[in-house]
Amino acid sequence: MSTVLVSFFVACTRHGQRALVRLLSSPQRRRARKRAQAAEPGQESRAWLTNPIEGDAFDAEIKVEGRVLDQPEDHDVWVVHRVPNSSEIWPKEKLALDLTGWFKVTTLEGGRPRSMAVVLLLTSRQVSEEFEEWFQRGRRTGRYPSLRLPSSARELASAVVRSVTVP
Repeated sequence: MSTVLVSFFVACTRHGQRALVRLLSSPQRRRARKRAQAAEPGQESRAWLTNPIEGDAFDAEIKVEGRVLDQPEDHDVWVVHRVPNSSEIWPKEKLALDLTGWFKVTTLEGGRPRSMAVVLLLTSRQVSEEFEEWFQRGRRTGRYPSLRLPSSARELASAVVRSVTVP
């Protein structure tokens, strides 16, 4: 049976590959969503990723969905991409949460790493401003070098994903 699935996976288009990965991992997605929905506010900041989940495949676009609870007013939550087991990060998106803490964004990955972590990072407003300045420099120069993970930032949730187009 597994040989049939692998053959089907390899033969599929990129769209079909994504659909197959989603089908194979749907129980994990349902468990993550249930944990996020069951969470009660009033404790320190917490977050869950319902998409992507560990081991998902990515191409240029990555749909990032989840929930953040109890975000301090003087902090922001960012989606960043990080090299696994490294402190190299690339800020991608400052999150705007709905009234219950849910969010949905799409990030872009142009570097084509073999694998990377999609991370929800709780940052002070000062770090958030530094990320915004980094974006402004990047728009002017066309270069977006990696940043060091700020020591004051706190990782709330992450998932290591793998590239469907390995260089």
